[in-house]
Amino acid sequence: MSFFKKLFGQKKKTYEEDKAFTIFFEDALSRYCYDPEKKISVKFSSPEDNNIKMPPSAVYVGAYEKWKTIQSVWDQRSALYESLDENHSNLLNKWQYMERLIIDRYPTRALQFVKDEGNNEDFHDVEFVTSVARSFFFVSNYDEAYNYSLNALKLDPNHKRAKIVLADALHMLGDHEKAHEIYHDILEKTDLKAVEEDGEINLFDLVSFHGQILHSSIYAVSLLSDDRIGEDMWNAVAEEFYHCPQFRTQHAFWLFQNEENLKGVAKLISTIQEFPQHEEAVVNAHSTILQFREQMKADHLWQDELETLTKIIQENNWEFAR
Repeated sequence: MSFFKKLFGQKKKTYEEDKAFTIFFEDALSRYCYDPEKKISVKFSSPEDNNIKMPPSAVYVGAYEKWKTIQSVWDQRSALYESLDENHSNLLNKWQYMERLIIDRYPTRALQFVKDEGNNEDFHDVEFVTSVARSFFFVSNYDEAYNYSLNALKLDPNHKRAKIVLADALHMLGDHEKAHEIYHDILEKTDLKAVEEDGEINLFDLVSFHGQILHSSIYAVSLLSDDRIGEDMWNAVAEEFYHCPQFRTQHAFWLFQNEENLKGVAKLISTIQEFPQHEEAVVNAHSTILQFREQMKADHLWQDELETLTKIIQENNWEFAR
């Protein structure tokens, strides 16, 4: 060390915080850990000096650099989740890891994880069984989602997540009345004052992950179907349920109803790319493309997508829309 460094000391390294990324990081971390109330608080210190605090952008540099180039919040989360997995996925409970995969649009990987890592003891854990049910729900296997949600409720009859996935599965299986009985029962047992504004319920807070009142993509669609609801609210809620192919399909239908046809087709196609097992999206995308081609007298439009959709429908023995 030089004389001047000895005399004046070394200047401590400081880190500039990007507050927008810090807010994003804290929100994404709570979802990664399935911690809606944000009880988990993480502080980072410099490896050179524990007294020097580091912002998340200085710790997760790679994710931060990707975050700056990505527009959609769901893809931003995905980039951060990859970084978190490198050091922290082994700290999650099995059901938390499954939820991490679900929200990142990998329910098939969650089910493979159950097959590879699940044991008899896990199937006596209501959280684990509920997440199995949710994994089946998001691959559009509503029968298994229904069965596993019932199994979860046998372990804990008052488990809210299990009740919600049961109601969601019932709705998709056609028993809308029973599904909405469960939704209303949950609401009746909930203190809604926390999401009231001037005596009215805030729709977003009612269905959001952090609100944890009725975090259901199916119930959210039923509320958003009100004619008074505009695109801004649809887009806000979409950030909560982008991992749900049914929500994205219904969002596309809403766009069609509001003459946003190109947006609607794009949303159906993007949904199918990630969830090719979702019959409603596949069949309707196929039908819509054919209608567009006929109306515009352009047989070349979306040719690759149409061939892919035709193949999916034929392989699954689904009926083409009439």
